[in-house]
Amino acid sequence: MLKIGLLGRGSISYAHTKAYEKIENAKIVACCDIRPEQLEDMKDARKYTDIDTFLAKEAGKLDYVDICLPTYLHAEVSIKAMRAGFNVLCEKPMALNSN
Repeated sequence: MLKIGLLGRGSISYAHTKAYEKIENAKIVACCDIRPEQLEDMKDARKYTDIDTFLAKEAGKLDYVDICLPTYLHAEVSIKAMRAGFNVLCEKPMALNSN
């Protein structure tokens, strides 16, 4: 089974969630959002409200994390996750500029 961690539960994450439901043997097993109410529908997933806690507790348990955060957080969180040893799926744009 492909074990997915979802970082961010805003609007784009719902499109990702629907797509994952169509992939055989893929499952979101952990999810993180700073707003606990956004996690209520993630019944079978481990839930976090802090990215650092998510990364620490999910290390070695996931095949990758899917970054579904606001654009301005993509680079910072993607780099943090990769440094913590995670494979990362980050949609464009990775950052707002090349700096």
